[in-house]
Amino acid sequence: MIYPIFIIPIIVGCATQCTKVLLHAKKCKKIDPKFLLISGHMPSAHSAFVVSITTVVAFFDGIYSIAFAISFVFSYIVIYDALKIRTNIGYNGEVVNKLVREIPNIKKENYLILRERVGHKPLEALVGAILGFILTIFLIILFEKL
Repeated sequence: MIYPIFIIPIIVGCATQCTKVLLHAKKCKKIDPKFLLISGHMPSAHSAFVVSITTVVAFFDGIYSIAFAISFVFSYIVIYDALKIRTNIGYNGEVVNKLVREIPNIKKENYLILRERVGHKPLEALVGAILGFILTIFLIILFEKL
């Protein structure tokens, strides 16, 4: 039964992204569909997705398999990227946007407004990873009973 290896992480990633929409709706008192496709914010769907892949591989192939080693390193890279690299890109966007607003005598319409919230805070990545692990275990148990 190979299909849970593909289906479970997709379900987990989508569920986590939907959770992001619901949490934002609760906070802002309105549903914003753009949060279905946006990166950053609570919880990290990237972290949930890659932790789900690693958990599925660990369950079906074992923790001593080459596939597990590759998925573990892949997960580390994705989570590191979300925490460090994309967060710094957001900080740079914030600075560039401020410069464009404050520099006199430039045509502001020639500059795109950069997103300032691209990466994740550590808690967002942690919650995404925990959510990814728990949902994956639940779905593995569910698929095993089918």
